[in-house]
Amino acid sequence: MDVEAVVSIVIRKLTDLLIQEPIIFNKAIDEIEQVRISLRQMQSFLIDAEDKKEHEEGVKKWVDQFLAVVYEVEDAIETFVLWKMYARRMGYFFIPKNLKADSDLRNKIEEIKHKIKNFDKMETGGVSNRGEPLMIRQLTLHRSSYRDEGLTLNQQNNDSSYSVDEETDFIGFEKDKSKLVAMLTGSGPESGDYQKFPAISVVGKHGTGKTILAKAIEVKSRLDRRVISVVGKHGSGKTTLAKAIYKSPEVKSDFDCRAWVLASGNLTDVLLSILEQIVNITVDNKSTKEELTQKIHMNLQEKRYLVVLDDLQTPSLWKELLEAFPDTNKGSRIILTTINYRVAFSADTRGEPHRLNPLNEKDTWKLFLKKVRLPDNLMFSDEEVFKLKRKLIRRCKGLPLAIVVLGGLLSTKDPNYEVWLKVFEHPSWQLDRKQDQFSIILALSYNDLPFHLRPCFLYLLLFPKDKDIPVRRLQRLWLAEGFVKHTPEKTPEDMVEIYFKELVQRNLIQIFKWRKDGSPKTCRIGVLQDDGNFMSKAQEIGLFHIQKMSEKETPQHGVRRVTDFVDPEEYISQIQNLRSYLAFDIQKNDMPATEIDRFLNKVTGQNFGLLRVVDLERVYKPKLPDNMGKLFLLLRYLGLRWTFLDALPHSVGEMPYLETLDVKHTYISSLPSSIWKMKHLRHLCLNEIRLDMSLQNHGTSLTHLQTLWGLFVDKKTPVKNGLYRLINLRKLGLTCHLDSFQELDEWIARLASLQSLRIRSKNQNGQPWKLNLKPLSSLENLTNLYLLGSLPELHDRYEFPPKLTVLTLSVSKLEKDPMPILAQLPSLSVLRLLADSYTGKELKCPPKGFIKLQILKLWMLKDLETWEVGKEALKELQEVEIRCCDKLKELPAPLFILENIKKIVLTNMPQKFVDEIPAKGLIFPKTLQF
Repeated sequence: MDVEAVVSIVIRKLTDLLIQEPIIFNKAIDEIEQVRISLRQMQSFLIDAEDKKEHEEGVKKWVDQFLAVVYEVEDAIETFVLWKMYARRMGYFFIPKNLKADSDLRNKIEEIKHKIKNFDKMETGGVSNRGEPLMIRQLTLHRSSYRDEGLTLNQQNNDSSYSVDEETDFIGFEKDKSKLVAMLTGSGPESGDYQKFPAISVVGKHGTGKTILAKAIEVKSRLDRRVISVVGKHGSGKTTLAKAIYKSPEVKSDFDCRAWVLASGNLTDVLLSILEQIVNITVDNKSTKEELTQKIHMNLQEKRYLVVLDDLQTPSLWKELLEAFPDTNKGSRIILTTINYRVAFSADTRGEPHRLNPLNEKDTWKLFLKKVRLPDNLMFSDEEVFKLKRKLIRRCKGLPLAIVVLGGLLSTKDPNYEVWLKVFEHPSWQLDRKQDQFSIILALSYNDLPFHLRPCFLYLLLFPKDKDIPVRRLQRLWLAEGFVKHTPEKTPEDMVEIYFKELVQRNLIQIFKWRKDGSPKTCRIGVLQDDGNFMSKAQEIGLFHIQKMSEKETPQHGVRRVTDFVDPEEYISQIQNLRSYLAFDIQKNDMPATEIDRFLNKVTGQNFGLLRVVDLERVYKPKLPDNMGKLFLLLRYLGLRWTFLDALPHSVGEMPYLETLDVKHTYISSLPSSIWKMKHLRHLCLNEIRLDMSLQNHGTSLTHLQTLWGLFVDKKTPVKNGLYRLINLRKLGLTCHLDSFQELDEWIARLASLQSLRIRSKNQNGQPWKLNLKPLSSLENLTNLYLLGSLPELHDRYEFPPKLTVLTLSVSKLEKDPMPILAQLPSLSVLRLLADSYTGKELKCPPKGFIKLQILKLWMLKDLETWEVGKEALKELQEVEIRCCDKLKELPAPLFILENIKKIVLTNMPQKFVDEIPAKGLIFPKTLQF
């Protein structure tokens, strides 16, 4: 199935090229179509061959040789396209080789066709491309018949929403959390460190100070720096527990500073990460270990700090790290999680480490049912439940991560007892008695993946384990790599969202941060990355290659994708057909990223025009070749976000296939006018740039543009003769300097597919200005709206889009209370009234208003004095934050009795306001955070 995934990607690329550039192929188009058909026919028995290659060397050799031919097809055709494009741009006189390019390609295709035919005659160990596969697959579960369409059966009628339930993963750890929070904060019966010491008797006559001394010992023990070790098996929930504690409001408010770091890396990286978090700035990573240790020690000297060292693996690393943490006598705490009992005991010298036990039967079943997402109306018989529970406990042994992954696997199956039982009794459980249960479950889950999801999942291994992966970045990379199938019914962005969501549903991707509207912001592959089998699979099929300094062997299928590496000169000859280069923040100081410069200079002039991806996000000021647009003609993705570049090579506008250009958070102030010739551009992220719209010379082909973010619009910007042609936008972010919004209103009203809109109106001095927009009610698909600038008064709910979910108003200067209007919006889930959005004295939430509102933020409403909540209003409210509302007299009493409320956050509020809350006798059942 892994090779089948590669074949499908190559077929998809060929199909796209045939559609996009039929003129280029001209006389060779029939030969290419024949190869494409031959590859499709080969897919019919690749599944059988790949299953057998695990056990038969002859079959493995056959599969590897066939994969080499598949890559040969891809390289030959894309190289041909590249040469043709050079010829079209520079003229045949300058590229004599292109005079025979067509015949060369036809000869190469004939050679490849001959190789494919010969596979019929090769010894394949019983694999045949005629008829049905000869062997029943043993390591692969039944897949959906929809796999070729990139959709699984359970997703045909599924919406695009995500279930945000962080408490689900916390099932079974409630007592552990309470105990450890008490130990951290010094509250509750578990908090006393003296309980970890042998009993101490204080003897003396009456009045000699025995009680005072005992209390002094107790207080001293609580103020000492304390190390708390959480130890347990792989997948036992250590990180989940530590994360819940770290994020808990009572812990957040109890420490001056906090840091969370993955401690399984090298010492320098761990120290660097800690320092950046406690000083909250980017640190020069050329500091030595000793200098970093000293800086951390100095910055923590006067603070009550909490540091979490996740996945600490060796006592020696702990010994070196300990030197960085001063004992400040302020009650500082260090939490470490580990599977190594030697580490746990050496660190937590005051007593027994906190051991995580397997979940009991009740919690195992409860967590499993949450993850498998059973329909409400589905019922199993008591006997079926009993058998399934027994199987579940036996297979997962109470390990939360095993339960989560197995539940994710079964969530994609029909909720049927017989179907589930087949999974629990799968032959793979019996194949290797020595293999741990968690590895078996991972293998089962991976083998069950439809082929189109496998490259997407394995691609995650290119990212550093300890770094958040922006979902936006990951999905656009999948698209650029050609992993996502195009269909007439859905846009590529819709398809990639489906791919991503299924991996989340299967619990193979962990959402790390959520946006307030419930969409995922960042993700991680988490502990699944520790399984070396996945890395091996990725390298076996040539998806990418990770080369270490000690390795000198040549990868079987070359190097097609690379990330940061030691020295490109070591194996520059092996990456002649490189497709992707991704870098990850390798320089954090003010010097240019010399490693990137050296790499790009090396590839310049070589056959690297096949590059589809150059992603340098967060690399400080990399130097790009001036002739980049002429070298990388097939580039689909150029990611320069957070690079702080000052300028782009003008040739960037000459990349005809570019789909994503991201220069957000840079100093780039202009783009070449040739940007308008990019007929395939779909995502353009800018940094308040005014585009050169000399459309009368260049025309515009940006009709496929989905994202236009960070555009600066003023009276020099042609709207009717420019922006009007962009009608397929889904995400639009504008900074405007306009006196009249009439043309802009008319253009925005035409954007029927728009989902997210941000408009900031500013004057010549950069200050908020008038925003005289017309009602946006015609935008039926708009769900997220951010408006900065003074607005006219609100008169009717129908001024807003009907599906509006997230609304942010800033400096709107509304004089009339907006709550009666906003309370009628039927889908509003998040409302942010930011600085000077409302200038009145009273806010009144009407009775039964805001039926779906979950998050409410009131920031810097400097004249607000009273806030009233009517009966049965805000029934779904979960979170409230009030910030810098200095004249607000009190919180409305109904807030404290709302059933769903989880958190009330008061930031920079007057002390009198805070003190009067308990004085009025208001009892808040969950969290009041200051």
